[in-house]
Amino acid sequence: MSTIMQVVLGSGLLAVCSIWHVVCIAACVPLVQKTGHRFPPTKATFNFAIILLVAFAAIIFAHTVQIWTWAIVFAGTGALQSVTEAFYFSMVTYTTLGYGDIVLVDGFRLFGTFASITGLLTFGLSTAFLVGLMARIIPDGS
Repeated sequence: MSTIMQVVLGSGLLAVCSIWHVVCIAACVPLVQKTGHRFPPTKATFNFAIILLVAFAAIIFAHTVQIWTWAIVFAGTGALQSVTEAFYFSMVTYTTLGYGDIVLVDGFRLFGTFASITGLLTFGLSTAFLVGLMARIIPDGS
């Protein structure tokens, strides 16, 4: 695959995955808004646990779909031999572990870097969302 095609395809998949991640996170917002800005002390722990459970489930689901998307594209384009190998590579690249035991064939290496950029970006979005959520639902002592 040419350099231009790697950048175009990688950027496109990065955009699709980022939009998907924002959609999954945004799906949690009505739950937070429905519960109110602050909880009465008697229900705070239960509501806090439910909201975090839903938020974590949405975030894990969003990341999992993105990792599988990258794996399917890696396998489908011939960058890697099998879906199993592609999933493993996608996981270690997306999380930026990058063990290096599996590498992409020539002509796909630049494309593969977009998987790690996707992971960095969406893990940042997840962290910002959880910090914002915690700031909203944990009483500030006043």
